[in-house]
Amino acid sequence: MSTHASNFRTVVSKKPKGTRFILVRHGETDWNKEKRFQGHTDIALNTHGVLQAQLVRRYFDLLEAAGMQLYEYCVSSDLGRAHTTAKTIHGDKTPAIVLSNSLRERNYGHLSGLTGDEMREKSPEEFASLRNRVPDAPLLGGESLEQFYQRVVSAFQQIATEQQGRTTLLVAHGGVLDCIYRYCAGEPLEKQRDWQLPNCALNVINIEPSGDKSVPVWAWLGHLNNDKPGQNMDEVDGRIA
Repeated sequence: MSTHASNFRTVVSKKPKGTRFILVRHGETDWNKEKRFQGHTDIALNTHGVLQAQLVRRYFDLLEAAGMQLYEYCVSSDLGRAHTTAKTIHGDKTPAIVLSNSLRERNYGHLSGLTGDEMREKSPEEFASLRNRVPDAPLLGGESLEQFYQRVVSAFQQIATEQQGRTTLLVAHGGVLDCIYRYCAGEPLEKQRDWQLPNCALNVINIEPSGDKSVPVWAWLGHLNNDKPGQNMDEVDGRIA
């Protein structure tokens, strides 16, 4: 399965035979810069994150002005960093953005808000399970990796069923997009991640009427060419999310 495309515009200009998703991770937050695991903590976008979301909107406006219909439905995590990103991109278009708490980031329980180093110091065993991607390892006050994956995939499948034959803009979190990628690409939950999850990158998933899934675009950054060099990379230390 290909996970790269030379041009987002080329892919989305072709009407899908089945169902399509355009996935966007929220813009940058200060906790992203500090490599803190946000989980369900409601951290706002920083100034740079707002700019990233505006650049997505600007690019979408250009494509729509050229006659492209990019999507018919918009759904977002209800956490502020994702919702603000979605509102910046979607604006006052109808139908309005649908918010879903099922698309929240993983709940890291008592480790939320910590960096990887702080997690290791506070709870070495739990941190080792996070680093090694042990699906059923419990996390005090939070979700196991398997519980998180099942929550996200269930929500994704429901949206795909309800929006069959249409294109959905889905705005969420790095961990959420990681789960969706694994589900669509057939990547095992235990595998260490070797794909990127940059803030406000563009990602496309197609689901054929047969149910076959493809990822023609992943982590595309061409619309952010006015962004600060080197500041739009996947910041997650250890590829845990």
